[in-house]
Amino acid sequence: MSSLSPLEKAFPRAERRALRQSLALLDIDKKRFALSVLFGSGAVGSGVGLGSVSAWLIARAAQLPPVLDLSIAATSVRMFGIGKAVFRYVQRIASHWVALRGMAAVRTAVYTTMADSTTDVVSGIRRGDLLARTGSDVDELGNVVVKSLLPICVAVIVSLISVGIVASYSPAIAAVLALCLLVAGVVGPYCAMLGGRMAEIDQVAYRAQLNAQALNVLENASELRVSGQLAAVQAQAQETERHIQHSRDASARPTALATAIDTFAMGVSVFAALVIGTQQVAAGTLNPIGLIVCTLTPLSAFEATQGLAKAAVQLVRSGRAALRVMALLETARSAQAPQHDDSPATDKPILIAQDLVAGWATRPHVCGPISLQLEPGKAIAIVGHSGIGKSTLLFTLAGMLEPDSGCVKLSGRDAYRLHRAEVSEELILTAEDAHIFETTVLENLRVARADISATQAEELLAQAGLEQWLAQLPDGVNTMLGSNAATISGGERRRLLLARSLASPATFLLLDEPGEHLDPHTADQLIHDLLRAGGAQRGVIVVTHRLSPLAAADEVLMLGKAEGADPTAPAQVIARGTHEQLLRTVPEYAWALHQEQYEEGHYGE
Repeated sequence: MSSLSPLEKAFPRAERRALRQSLALLDIDKKRFALSVLFGSGAVGSGVGLGSVSAWLIARAAQLPPVLDLSIAATSVRMFGIGKAVFRYVQRIASHWVALRGMAAVRTAVYTTMADSTTDVVSGIRRGDLLARTGSDVDELGNVVVKSLLPICVAVIVSLISVGIVASYSPAIAAVLALCLLVAGVVGPYCAMLGGRMAEIDQVAYRAQLNAQALNVLENASELRVSGQLAAVQAQAQETERHIQHSRDASARPTALATAIDTFAMGVSVFAALVIGTQQVAAGTLNPIGLIVCTLTPLSAFEATQGLAKAAVQLVRSGRAALRVMALLETARSAQAPQHDDSPATDKPILIAQDLVAGWATRPHVCGPISLQLEPGKAIAIVGHSGIGKSTLLFTLAGMLEPDSGCVKLSGRDAYRLHRAEVSEELILTAEDAHIFETTVLENLRVARADISATQAEELLAQAGLEQWLAQLPDGVNTMLGSNAATISGGERRRLLLARSLASPATFLLLDEPGEHLDPHTADQLIHDLLRAGGAQRGVIVVTHRLSPLAAADEVLMLGKAEGADPTAPAQVIARGTHEQLLRTVPEYAWALHQEQYEEGHYGE
């Protein structure tokens, strides 16, 4: 037999703790929440008041009293009727203000914490799952205010008011009403929580899976169509949606049971009021008008408990969402740099890697040991076959990954232990999949430096080789771009990212596979321009698999594994020097360049 308490079965301690922590992140405005409860109580209370006063008015009017005796009750009926709508409207505004403000606060905390963590924290989470945690999960945390806390508080207040009204006529009937309200407000919601738990847990997992599948289709539709896998991926998404619908149906059943319990409790209270009230009228302890009020008031009073089943299910959803969000935050916080390097920077900017071994938390020792030195005016190219560890090395040089061993010094300070804002002052990394925002060309450049003028933007675009492209735009630098650069070509996108890098005041530019997915001629021209983009004021490191344009580099590092080495051993620098030196001394390098040029000859036929 299970030793878990009823509360632990329906709402485990871990979820309660996570939800309490997330409520602190929501930073609920207590005054506005109190106003929401007040207005919500006013809306439901107006319904109770309307029912009670109407019952009194109908019963009293049947006795044909003077009209003036009914004037206050008639006016009250109008007041409660109007007040219910007005209070409901104002309550919605106040409660949603609290919830939306709280969601913004949670997302800000999540984004800030993730930004301060290491790269492997974000990269270790599937994009669809990350989207679910920062999207729907945060929404569920906000919903706990509107759909759980508020209905519960309103139900408690309105139930007390209803019991108080009935108690003024008959304490016995009020006691039965209180008991029925307690059953409807506790037993029904508990059944909903207990029965809907597994269904809600499944929905959370399926939603994350559906997000991942949708992102895959949106971003890789062309590749999936060419490979013939698009229909299969779409079928998987449809199957996931069917699972979600099945889970929703499963979670609806206990909610329906809770509604049935609420209706049954209301019927019991009305029947008990008739039985007890009739006896009290016969005994002379209750007047006929009081009997009618005590009988009809419960019909309105149970409006307060009708939404508690859904509120209980929302607690389950919010509790699960809180677990996922807090787990993400705890992982990110634990991965933040343990201490800050406050040592003074050197007078001369310089990036130095000493015996650096780079890797990920899930895949350590990818490459290394590697030593290199980058100064303003120097251009370094890093080459090697796909998966050898070039990007991992670049992320480590940028201070985004903690070295497995060795160190990276940025102007004499530990790059990994510097705050991201301090690193961005001296170094900028442009990844292969860097984002182009759905805004103007100018605003996309201002991502790197907010004070760029239109004239400066034009100069940067010209420096990146986009002068002719800019001249063709209808509104120049104020032209809107589509989502993720869908309205421009791959080469234009890469050069726009180059212009953004050049806009940064950073001394060192680190670029990951800038020629990826471009035709050979465009890729070679772009890489050549990048290696020359730094001039005398900047240092440049370019990771690429293209060898043809590397004559523009001051030094080329070739990553690989020695012949006969253990396949699991980290990649190392198997050759380094200028492009010409490697052609003369490294047969593998010369062969790779020959193959590159041979294939281009076939492409040109």
